[in-house]
Amino acid sequence: MKTSPLICHRGASALAPENTMEAFELARQQGQHWLEMDVCMSADGEAVIFHDDILRRCTDGSGWLVNNSLAELQQLDAGSWFSPQYAGARIPTLIEVLEWAAISGMCLNLEIKPVLGREYETASAISRALEWAFEHTPLATRQLLFSSFNPLSLALAQQHHKDIERAWLTDAIAADALERIKPLECEGLHFCAELVDPAAIAKLKSSGLQVRCFTVNSAIQAQELFELGVDAIFSDFPTLLDHPAD
Repeated sequence: MKTSPLICHRGASALAPENTMEAFELARQQGQHWLEMDVCMSADGEAVIFHDDILRRCTDGSGWLVNNSLAELQQLDAGSWFSPQYAGARIPTLIEVLEWAAISGMCLNLEIKPVLGREYETASAISRALEWAFEHTPLATRQLLFSSFNPLSLALAQQHHKDIERAWLTDAIAADALERIKPLECEGLHFCAELVDPAAIAKLKSSGLQVRCFTVNSAIQAQELFELGVDAIFSDFPTLLDHPAD
């Protein structure tokens, strides 16, 4: 899958609270078309957008997200921690984001983040949201890309929605990366920019895989990665590539 060179990491997360509709809409307003976001599951089986297992960092709540129902999660303030300007921002549902993407034409990299042991339930929650969106909105599969650090989650995504492409997430590129990716039929690999390996990138590229790096907030570093053959970067700054230097 060909994405844009810059994918907004959790939305415009340098400028608005990550993984909120405010961050997603700001990225769109700043001219971006691809967003990355984290998908997990509430206690009552709803797919929601949130990065951490624990609520404390990005809300006024505490404890494990997966222990809270959707109604409880949507009572939390997910914006004040970032700035008083965003007081009252909420944890969005996956359905809410898919409906918005269908209307706005945005493309989404959905990073699947199950609590270990809840992979099957999380896959089912995501599948239900997608089935609703495909039935009730003009959302197209070409607007979506799955990724995960969790191989089981990628395998389940492959089973539930084979027509949505997948990318494997890892910190460093393993020597046997191609062998690991092959059974999951991934179209690409996403890895940490600080663990760049030019030879491994060349090997992946020669096999036809897309290679994308997280998280890049330096325009100079982005250019260096593109020169090595990296196809796209994830950045907290939507306009990073509009500037020739830091």
